[in-house]
Amino acid sequence: MEKNIRNGCLGFILLGVLLFLFVSLEKNTRVDLQKLVPPKASLITDRFGKTLRWIRDDQGERHIWKPLASISDNVEKAFVAAEDQRFYKHFGVDIAAIFRASIDNVKHGRIVSGASTITQQVARMVNPRDRSFSQKFLEAVRSIRIEGTLEKRKILELYLNYVPMGNNLVGVEAASRVYFGKPSSRLTLHEAAVLASLPKAPGFMNPYGKNIKRLLSRKDWVLDRMLALEFISREEFNLSKRLSIQFKKKHIPFEAPHFVNHLIANNSTNRRLQTTLDLGMQNRLEKILLSHRERLQLKGAKQAAVVVLDNKTSQIRALLGSIKYSKVSLGYNNGATALRSPGSTLKPFLFAQALDSGINTSTVLEDIERKYPSPNGVYSPANFNRKSYGPVSIRTALGNSLNQTAVSLLNKVGYSSFYKTLQSLDLINFPERGPDYYGLGMVVGNPEVTLLQLASAYATLARGGKLKAPKYLASDKPEEGVRVFSEEASYILTDILSDPSARSITFGDFFNHKLPFKLAIKTGTSTHYRDAWIVGYTLEHTIAVWVGNFNGIPTMGMSGALAAGPILVDILNSIYSGSSSSPFKKPVGVISKKVCSYSGMTPGKFCPHTKKELFIAGSEPTGVCNYHKNPMGTHDLSPRYATWLHDKYKRGAEGSYRLAGFPSDLSKVFGEGSPISMDISRTYDQPQTIQITKPVNGETYILNPNESAYEIILDASSRLPMHEITWYIDGREHDTVGSPYKTTWVLSRG
Repeated sequence: MEKNIRNGCLGFILLGVLLFLFVSLEKNTRVDLQKLVPPKASLITDRFGKTLRWIRDDQGERHIWKPLASISDNVEKAFVAAEDQRFYKHFGVDIAAIFRASIDNVKHGRIVSGASTITQQVARMVNPRDRSFSQKFLEAVRSIRIEGTLEKRKILELYLNYVPMGNNLVGVEAASRVYFGKPSSRLTLHEAAVLASLPKAPGFMNPYGKNIKRLLSRKDWVLDRMLALEFISREEFNLSKRLSIQFKKKHIPFEAPHFVNHLIANNSTNRRLQTTLDLGMQNRLEKILLSHRERLQLKGAKQAAVVVLDNKTSQIRALLGSIKYSKVSLGYNNGATALRSPGSTLKPFLFAQALDSGINTSTVLEDIERKYPSPNGVYSPANFNRKSYGPVSIRTALGNSLNQTAVSLLNKVGYSSFYKTLQSLDLINFPERGPDYYGLGMVVGNPEVTLLQLASAYATLARGGKLKAPKYLASDKPEEGVRVFSEEASYILTDILSDPSARSITFGDFFNHKLPFKLAIKTGTSTHYRDAWIVGYTLEHTIAVWVGNFNGIPTMGMSGALAAGPILVDILNSIYSGSSSSPFKKPVGVISKKVCSYSGMTPGKFCPHTKKELFIAGSEPTGVCNYHKNPMGTHDLSPRYATWLHDKYKRGAEGSYRLAGFPSDLSKVFGEGSPISMDISRTYDQPQTIQITKPVNGETYILNPNESAYEIILDASSRLPMHEITWYIDGREHDTVGSPYKTTWVLSRG
């Protein structure tokens, strides 16, 4: 009985040991299917699949996952012939191969061949092991379990994506792209045989190393095996033997660096990213920008940047952050995303807002010298050429980028309201700085913006007033967009910006003979010529160009037109080579009406010139022209233009301009003849007011310590024809003057 008990205990112990060994074996040979899927290195491509950047993984390796169905059959045959000819017959471990390898190794007295199957190699890649017998045994068991879990073709797919191929490349797709410059789906038979030769010794048989002959010899051996196994025909074998191998120069793509760097900074890079960029267009534009470097440097501008957007989708088609991505002239900086003063490029958005608020296209605006009180002191805008043009239309003011008119319009609209418009266009980058921080200078470049933001804002006009955020990835969902301006206002603004005659005062025919077709354009130049901008848009594309220096050093008088204009023209000729842009479709709510060319009102019988103008339906003028009420051919202006007309009169440039209610003889109006009579019945439907224009309310003068007095100009504007006005200072009469109501006053201490 004791013997039976003892035997029972021994049996129980043996069973326990066996159970322990089984559990341990099961635990140590488990197959983690998640580990069998290799991590995807970051491959960033353009919209057509061309590689822009190939980022290494945490192990410093590059790989591209490729399904077996997308890999050439030549590759499958070559690797099976070279590594595991019985792959489709064994169960994970090839007993016949083990027996054969053992005989060969004993015969040669050293290891000359192995018996690892493709499945075993997959198991080893997922769970690296040492060379001990126990680990070899565990690997064999794990291989059997893999075979019981996955189909053969899935195992082969894992192998072809995991196999080391030298030069820190993993998988046949990565090797194919680097060594042959093509995807693995297009590999020929002899190229596939080369890749199948590499796993035996990827470092030793490096295609760029000194043992290239050994690699080619191994390639021939693989072809011999494929013929012997009847994987290929004799004809295929003979042809592959004759063909020479042409390795591509070692090159890891590094395209569109500023664009990709910005993308990486704002996106996860543990996956494949297909971008919206057009690499072909990007490369052409890089050459164009480089071709302008010498011209720009002669005028002190060492850098430039370009952004091209697809208007329909807001996808970025090209982005160049500098002339060349290098340390030269701080070229690693990204000019497309750097904050800079945009100069006059913000003006169209004010005019679009004005049209949507009820101001019509032919409204006469003031382009005269004027000072404005502001939270930051007195603001005195001046036009780029230091000239004043008196009464101007919206078309003339915007087309010629008149600063004085834009500020006058902003003063009327209100800079707090315009601030909200800029916010809706994503052009306010420091929301903690409110409207008062920028003041009336908001319309001439005070808020700093990026080139990309500016392009996006102009694309809003191109697509009929809807803002869409710039898109970097092809996977980004399309959006309806947020309406900022009406379709009608956007169309009229586009018509003005593409009207060559509207630019004639300040730009002449600078662009007229250079542009390949009609194009909406706007230039901008920041203070002291630090930044030169131009934005042009067609129905299809918005193109924005910046020229300047990253260190803020001013250029030598390089305006937006002179610096960036020629670049824009070259880009247009490249994008639309052999074709033209489609015209913008006029909305139903836009009408055309004939108006007086000077007053913008319905023409009267004495109006010398008329023109057709576009209007948002319902906003067209109804009143008859009050500039031309007699057959004398004069343009009778409101008295508020008296100072401007007086300055023209002194230069003999008054032309046909006169003051309504005053004699046509300006020598009498401006105090050189007899007292004049007035016709105060010719009002302009405005209250009878006189406004002091100089000095402005709140203006402060600081006296030079070396001077005892300082003379200032007193100026006023009257909305009605006043024969004379009297100036009072501290309740005492100072001076009585006629039009243009100017006088002087000597300031003394205190």
